[in-house]
Amino acid sequence: MNNEWEKLNQEAISLMQEGRLDEALEPARAALNAAKKARGDNHPDVALSYNNIGELYHARGNMDQAETAMRKALGIYEAVMGSEHSDVADSLSNLAELFMSQERYSDAEPLMERALMIREKRLDPEDPDLPHFLNSLAMVYLAGGKHKKAQPLLQKALGALEKALADNHPDLGPVLTNLAAIAQADGNLEEAESHLRRVVSIYEKSIGVMHPAFAKTIAQLAEIYLAMGMVPAAEPMLHQALDIRKETLGESHPEVAESLDRLAMLYQSKGELNKAEAMMTQSIRVYRHAFGDDHPAVALSENNLGEFFLNQGKVEEALPLLESALNIRENALDEKHPAVAQSLNNLALVFDQKGAYADAEPLHQRALEIRRSAFGAEHPATTQSLENLAALYRAQNRVDEAEALLKESITIWEKAMGKDSPASAQPYNNLGILYANAGRYEKAERALKKARKIVENSLGPKDPHLAIIFDTLSMVYEKMGKAAECKEFAARAHKIRRPDQMQKPTG
Repeated sequence: MNNEWEKLNQEAISLMQEGRLDEALEPARAALNAAKKARGDNHPDVALSYNNIGELYHARGNMDQAETAMRKALGIYEAVMGSEHSDVADSLSNLAELFMSQERYSDAEPLMERALMIREKRLDPEDPDLPHFLNSLAMVYLAGGKHKKAQPLLQKALGALEKALADNHPDLGPVLTNLAAIAQADGNLEEAESHLRRVVSIYEKSIGVMHPAFAKTIAQLAEIYLAMGMVPAAEPMLHQALDIRKETLGESHPEVAESLDRLAMLYQSKGELNKAEAMMTQSIRVYRHAFGDDHPAVALSENNLGEFFLNQGKVEEALPLLESALNIRENALDEKHPAVAQSLNNLALVFDQKGAYADAEPLHQRALEIRRSAFGAEHPATTQSLENLAALYRAQNRVDEAEALLKESITIWEKAMGKDSPASAQPYNNLGILYANAGRYEKAERALKKARKIVENSLGPKDPHLAIIFDTLSMVYEKMGKAAECKEFAARAHKIRRPDQMQKPTG
């Protein structure tokens, strides 16, 4: 009977590896039944079968069923193997990764912390596997916005890997990529570029350029160049990533859709809107072919296209896409999933643009509640809702309510990223606009000067965001009767501004 379990289990794994997920379900369930019949309900073979079924459901997007199966696997391993066995650590990691894919970072974090604790007890400090576990926990912290907790783990992992492995070993790549993500989030684009350039060199000498990991790296490097305004450098890299993915993974693979979405962002930045729209439409088709019509990936791509139309003020084109995305997410995901909050936010922006504030406000409030529940009240993920709700209150002349929300956003960013983080410049600028509109010009001047200082120090004196700040400062000085300052900042805004750098804000 054990041979029967092994045969069925291997059949299910092979089908999963080939991407034949629906076909894999039958042998996976049969393997579970065979294991129970031969071993009883509490045996490691049964736990492994539950884990495989959980992985299968996860790949199919059946998150609730995946969680149920993985929790059963974990419970069996703990009962049979003890709470500190390596199989328990692996099971904890699998469940944490499931939560990560659902953006349930607060649920994933204690599981991955416990998994690392088990592994650190069982593994020698020099064991080559330990850096990978450090990287896994760092990824949880990174996804949850806890960069200060992630960075030392990544540096420790990198040091251990550099000591144990050759300079061009591909295992260095994921750790360096995560360090690049932290640097990018902190506004250190040159540091991020340096990390990713090193990964490119490592992969060129190890796995080769015709590999999905290489494609992913050059796509991320292209995003850095886009953030630097280096569109000519980014464009060929994104096309190369798309070509590699088509060649190695097939035309209908989800990573092809990911490349299409990134190219669409580039074309938006160049003002080539027809190309951008075509790329996003194609991305939706690829995701539908890969997953079906009701998968969260389809919702994500529909949401992107809806945002694209929203940014152009095409609210009637945006509305059905954003409604479809919300419907898919509410049915496929938990109603308190952060992706649901994103859809609610964007639908609210549609109503904002229509001036239908009574319809927009409860959507913004619900999005904020979901994000606070999912991430915690002091997480940066809540700031988009805070700032968009503040913009709605500003449009209704509800100055005190808007002020409180913007100050809350500033406090969150400063606590998470430091007092001079570029992320806090936007709420300071919005606070300046709020005060200016309310005739509180001295307060407006102080807030706008703070925004200016942050942008200049972190992004440089020619950053296009400064033009918006200078425009508002010019208006404030005009109202204050300071003609010289008014002219000075109007001229500075004019000098910075370039047509290809301007984008219409969405909230």
